[in-house]
Order: sequence, then structure tokens, then C-alpha cells
Amino acid sequence: MALNTHRPVFCFLDETGTILGGSSSHWAIGAIVHPWPEELIEQLHAVFEGLVSECKRHRTAQEFHFNEVTLGTVRHFIKALDCLQKDPDWRFFSVVVDLNDPLFEKPNDAKGAWACYLRWIKLMLCRNLRPEEKTTLLADFQHRPKGSAHKLATLPAVVPQLWDVIQLESHGVLLIQMADVLLAGSLYKGVSACKKQLADRVNALRKAVGKARFNEWRVRWDK
Repeated sequence: MALNTHRPVFCFLDETGTILGGSSSHWAIGAIVHPWPEELIEQLHAVFEGLVSECKRHRTAQEFHFNEVTLGTVRHFIKALDCLQKDPDWRFFSVVVDLNDPLFEKPNDAKGAWACYLRWIKLMLCRNLRPEEKTTLLADFQHRPKGSAHKLATLPAVVPQLWDVIQLESHGVLLIQMADVLLAGSLYKGVSACKKQLADRVNALRKAVGKARFNEWRVRWDK
């Protein structure tokens, strides 16, 4: 009898930028993979309680979102990154598309953008998931346009390591929120003092864990 060699993992996915319309120069998706995230989530939740207390908002209206960091809250975001740095079992990977590259064929409508979203999730997962891993994908909720032929649930048919998928609102899933912070922080090139401080901490974490655990794929259309 053959032994089961699958290693179950969870994959928490978010995106940044707008692939259709908007003023974004880049569009990217990124994911945190973790085999047993419960302890890390407990640690992040303790930091999240501090963020909620600081902001004096209901917890359902609060999350770790890179674009919402302020000078008053950045310390909580950095504490959350400290939790990640102390945990040896996660890794992060992303794919970044330059929307201004003339070789990139932009979709023309919402259905095309949705198809592009699914296609790049597939490519990113196939490129980064390990052969022995069997993952459940938890993705930030995105509206599927009416008439689209494919749902997120079709991905397991084309990604061998993908066990199942579900879309969730990010404010209820701390590791989707942290995927946003890592993704946006690694791309930030603005001048906001608090965002720059957070981006610098993200890039310090990136250097500390190395490419094997923080792998960014910037798509080159000329290769």
C-alpha cells in the first residue's frame, strides 16, 4: 500500500492594485502559506486587540490593511510583523504585473479581469507550491462578474496541489490581512512617513527570512 505523502497547508491570498481601470501602476497577488497557523493567529490576534483599542472602532470595522496604517497605529503593524519574524513555518510568495508595460495585454472588461485574476493565481500557485503540499486556499472576496465561465472553485481542477478553495472577507482572517501588508509593503514607493516605516520593516523581514520564504515574481513580458 502506498503511503500518503501529502503535507496539508493553508494558503491565505490577497491582491493589491486594480487591473481594470484605476490609477494603479502595478497589480499583484500574494499569499502566505502555513502548515499549522493556529499559534501564529493567536499571537496576531493579541496584537490586533491592541489595534482595535487604539482605534476605538468595532473589531469588525478594523483590520491590518497597509493603506490604512497611520502614525498612531504603525507600531501595532510592526508588532504583527514581529510575530511573523518569530514564526519559522510560514512563507510568502507573490506575482507582480507592471500594468504600464506595453507588452502586457490588459483585459477590456470585468470578465476579462476576472479571467486574468484566476489565471495568475493558477500560475503563482503552480510556480510556488511544493509537490508534496496539498493546500486549502483562503482568498479575499472578489466579485465574480455575471456571465463568467469560471469560478474560483474551478482552480483545483488545474492546480494539482490545490485541495479546496473559499473566498472570505479579509477583516475576519488575520493572515489574509498580513498577506496584504507583506504584498503592499514590498511594493510601496511613496512618501508617507508611516507607510515608509512599515514598508522598511516589511523589507527587513524579507531580507531576514530570505528568498526561499519571501519570493517575489516580477513578470517580464520580453522574456
